[in-house]
Amino acid sequence: MGSADTLGFLERVGRAAGLVSKWIREGAYIMVFTHNDADALSSAGIVGGALKREDAVFKIRSIPRIEEFIQLLDEGYVDSQHLIFTDLGSGYLHELTQRIGDRNVIILDHHTPADVEIPSRWVHVNPHEFGFNGATDISASGVSYLFAKAINEENVIYSTVAVVGALGDLQDKNEKRVLNGLNKMIVDDAVNAELLAMQEDFIIYGRGFKPIHVALASTTSPYIPGLSGQESNCYQFLIDIGIEPKLDGSWRTLAELSQDEKKRLYNGLIQYLTSRGLPANVVNELVGTVYELVKEEPWTSLRDAREFATLLNACGKTGNAWVGIAIALGERGWILETGQKLLDDYRNQLARSIEYVTKEEAIEEMNNIVVLKGGDVIDEKQISSVASILSSSNMLPANKPLIAIANAGEFVKISARASRELVEKGLNLGAILSKLTPRFGGRGGGHNIAAGAEVPSKRLIIFLAELDRAVGESLAAEG
Repeated sequence: MGSADTLGFLERVGRAAGLVSKWIREGAYIMVFTHNDADALSSAGIVGGALKREDAVFKIRSIPRIEEFIQLLDEGYVDSQHLIFTDLGSGYLHELTQRIGDRNVIILDHHTPADVEIPSRWVHVNPHEFGFNGATDISASGVSYLFAKAINEENVIYSTVAVVGALGDLQDKNEKRVLNGLNKMIVDDAVNAELLAMQEDFIIYGRGFKPIHVALASTTSPYIPGLSGQESNCYQFLIDIGIEPKLDGSWRTLAELSQDEKKRLYNGLIQYLTSRGLPANVVNELVGTVYELVKEEPWTSLRDAREFATLLNACGKTGNAWVGIAIALGERGWILETGQKLLDDYRNQLARSIEYVTKEEAIEEMNNIVVLKGGDVIDEKQISSVASILSSSNMLPANKPLIAIANAGEFVKISARASRELVEKGLNLGAILSKLTPRFGGRGGGHNIAAGAEVPSKRLIIFLAELDRAVGESLAAEG
């Protein structure tokens, strides 16, 4: 982690924890605002669980964009002087300090922060300020977990939820698909508390309880044309490579395969992709460190941390963030059943979106960027998920970042993704979008490898032209 200041970061976390403990002792009513993806809902669940343990009076609200918070503020909904933001806030410090600078505020975030003087009544906890990379070293749920643990050591039970959030934020996008940096410290907490187990294996949902062909067909990240979403094709594929889906009349699972059979599956997938002119290295996305929440039932979507993250993402992206927050907080029963139904529906919607993406008219390649024209076909709440799937599937040119767009009323929602190779060359999508979007009446930001933005629909064409130029200049300058 180089020159990163772990001690300084943890001291800032402790300062935030001490402040909220003071609020609770004073009987303050606390409002928590979070974003709507898996990392955000994990963060809100962790903070909510910590506040609940201390018998605090609080309310949690998920908002898809900062404009909604401003609207709630204008409508009088934000009726508390004590606010906590999770996975939200650092990039909008200009707006927030101007509008709520006189309130008591804690920000638990990992996005690149705006350069603004923080009011004395605030505590801003952000890893970037201490030399860490918020895209790989720790996510918002990790920051929220350390905050919760500083309030009460018993909140170690939420270490697994922080792992879920980090994986949902794709912080394992490295060769070994493993969490590093401060995330590793949180993983160690979960393992030492006997809440988490790890092993090297196929990263495929349902590996321990679904029939092999069903689990393989459930794989969308990466998306494998002809196999993802196609159970019958997956069944035949297994037969063709010499793996029996059934043994003694019972369906087999991936976890039950021998090491020889797993090697056969790995090599079979490489041959399958190669024969169709697709990049074979996509298979590497399917192998890595599996994180299992050992206290969760094996047949639920909560056992595998990545699938847990997908479930939370499904809740948030379908407008049911409250379900995801409740599950992250620890609720089960009918709440989990509702979440599972949302996940199934979400997967079906994603499958339709990916099917559209494979059509030639959906993609436009410019000089330095590749544009996915989602229009009204892809739900604006799902465009980030589609972008992540495409970026992990190597279905588009690796030498150009993906700019996925979807209509969102008078605005278009933009989700941008870059390969590790482009980031290593110096490309920073978050910085580019943060600087460029205000010129077009929009806003944007995020990380170097993944970022988001909104711009007015009527200015999209010229914005994309300027974005294409800015990306080209950035790569040329570093090259």
